[in-house]
Amino acid sequence: MIDFAPSTFIFVALPCEAKPLIQAWRLKKLPQKQPFAIYKNADIVLVISGVGKIAMAGAVAYTLAQFPEATQPILLNFGIAGHRHQALGSCFLADKITDAETQRRFYPQLAFDALCPTTLPLITLSSADVEYNDENLRDMEAAAFYEIAVKFSSSELIHCLKVVSDNAESALEKINEELVMAWVQARIADVEGMIAVLTTLRGSLPTSESALYKQLLEQFHFTATNAAKLHTLVNRWQALNHSATLDLAGTKFENARALLAWLETQLEKHQYYL
Repeated sequence: MIDFAPSTFIFVALPCEAKPLIQAWRLKKLPQKQPFAIYKNADIVLVISGVGKIAMAGAVAYTLAQFPEATQPILLNFGIAGHRHQALGSCFLADKITDAETQRRFYPQLAFDALCPTTLPLITLSSADVEYNDENLRDMEAAAFYEIAVKFSSSELIHCLKVVSDNAESALEKINEELVMAWVQARIADVEGMIAVLTTLRGSLPTSESALYKQLLEQFHFTATNAAKLHTLVNRWQALNHSATLDLAGTKFENARALLAWLETQLEKHQYYL
């Protein structure tokens, strides 16, 4: 474990996606031997996972386990993605993420004004796709990133920012490292803008045990695991509703598990995925 509490973690799949960021932010590689290349400065950690869902899931879980002091960190998956017709180099924030293999769906909470002009749905594939048969952005890591990331932070601080690298008129075979680095270089301001917006949002989120959390904790018997889950759910509820109150009138719960299930249902109505 590393005795350092960064506020922001950025995960990319490829070294060419990372290089412009490393240079712009003067990141230094961790000297310790790691299964993934990890770079950092005083506030940011950048991780190169490798291609694919398994690599990305492993990178997120491993890295965040190495930084146990990081609380409610900003978690960003940044990199290239394909699209049917969007222009090469254009930048989009994912508003829905689908795992093509499992059909699991995740809904990032866009509780801020994004600098990117447009959001798009994204589908994560197990292999490269050249069909471009729908309006999704397409990559090979985002769903795995999100599924693991929500175990470590609040969903409103977890996002996927993608730069279009290929489309129906410019196929995958035309991509090279120089092009990727140029596209990333041109979008550093967008990444920095996202970090700034999310840093402001992070500062507004509850970080301690609220009165609501304590109230619910007293009403039911929670295991340690379920108490931690309750804390996360209450924080998300309050961030979404900007209120410390939760109307439980007319609701009856047999146990803590039933309460947690009800809270999850309420949050899902607001496009939260837990």
